[in-house]
Amino acid sequence: MKVKKHIPGVDLPNLHNKAFEFAIVSNREILDHNIPTNHDPFRPHRIHFYAILFILEGKGKHFIDFKSYDYQKGSIIFIAKDQVQAFQTSDDREAFFLLFTENFIERGSLSSNLMQELSLYNYHLYSPVINLEEAEMNVFKNLVNRIQEEYDAPDDHLTEEIIQSSLKIFLGLSERIRKKNQSTLTVSKYQIEFNQFQNLLNQHLFNSRQVQFYANEMNMSSKKLNRITQELMNKPVKTYINDSLILETKRLLINTSLSIKEISYKTGFEDPTNFIKYFKKYTELTPTDFRKTY
Repeated sequence: MKVKKHIPGVDLPNLHNKAFEFAIVSNREILDHNIPTNHDPFRPHRIHFYAILFILEGKGKHFIDFKSYDYQKGSIIFIAKDQVQAFQTSDDREAFFLLFTENFIERGSLSSNLMQELSLYNYHLYSPVINLEEAEMNVFKNLVNRIQEEYDAPDDHLTEEIIQSSLKIFLGLSERIRKKNQSTLTVSKYQIEFNQFQNLLNQHLFNSRQVQFYANEMNMSSKKLNRITQELMNKPVKTYINDSLILETKRLLINTSLSIKEISYKTGFEDPTNFIKYFKKYTELTPTDFRKTY
């Protein structure tokens, strides 16, 4: 049976008919639904761009991929492309929501893979939230104010470049704070190999859940691969694979109208009954019950 309602995908809104893929939205505009999209920002929706939520005042929660994250004054939340998010309704929150595409941030950049180099959007490894010290707030507020002024002013041939430069400084300073605040320093070799594993998992997750398959692809023993995920994620590689598959399955359940049977085949299960048992084992809900909650 097809499900009529599902989580919508949202493209980057073009608020002022800009020729570049960037937007900045205030909390008031979000509360007033003053954004040219047909979705409810307080209901789960999947964004097809990168986003930054910068909290200037207030406390609350932001929802990303079925989890809630606390924020406070000085929090910066990074939401990656294709993640599912939802805002909490709050008149007390003063915030800016910065939206951009990978193409925008890397166009004209000396580093053509900046987004891959940042840890800020690596939600597999890190929390999406960083919290600024009071002394750091003014630097970030000044950057956002500069971006807002440029965005609201009439375009000229430097508008895009100034916004790009300010956004890159914002991301670079955030990356520096993230690394400074890391409680443990991870061996860089493990980070590189874990990134390789992540890429393989993204490509083959629906085809293979076997640890040995990924170990063979990486030319290493399954024992070493297990050591890598234990070091970086504090969990065995098999658990990490299962967690990844459950997350992607949840996304399919709420973001598509595919039947349970179709999703079971898509995620690599030959028998829908085994798929249902697998999903319930890790979530304590059947796929149908989980879908009903959204």
